[in-house]
Amino acid sequence: MKAAMQEAERIGARCVYGDVEFSETTNGLKAAVSAMMSSPTAMMKTIASVPSPPPELNEVFGSLMGGNDPQQLIEDIKTRERSKMMTSYLSRCFPSIYHVMITKRDGHMAKKLKEHCSKGKVVAVVGMAHMEGIEKEWEALDDNKQIK
Repeated sequence: MKAAMQEAERIGARCVYGDVEFSETTNGLKAAVSAMMSSPTAMMKTIASVPSPPPELNEVFGSLMGGNDPQQLIEDIKTRERSKMMTSYLSRCFPSIYHVMITKRDGHMAKKLKEHCSKGKVVAVVGMAHMEGIEKEWEALDDNKQIK
């Protein structure tokens, strides 16, 4: 984000913060985790319902569990395909957390981009995990606009 702000200033472009406020996301995350862990029974149910990761992600998770460098884990999932696999898997494992961390923010960011940047070229700096969702939301906003 810092690099984006510096570059925007350098070229005289406007920089728009389009994410959900941090406090709103953390409050939603706390509520989702609290609900999952509300009792020992709820916690065990959550853990028992987590499916095995797809084979393509086994290496990534093995790296994490093996105590390897977390920074390397991030680099390992920095492809569009792996990010999509990871977010899909996490949405199945922890849907309420996924909703707060990804779905809700994707919709918000797409609306903000449309609101502030719909004319001409747009450069948006977003996390890889948000790209698919923002694109879907952007298209849905276009579809809704055409219906009206």
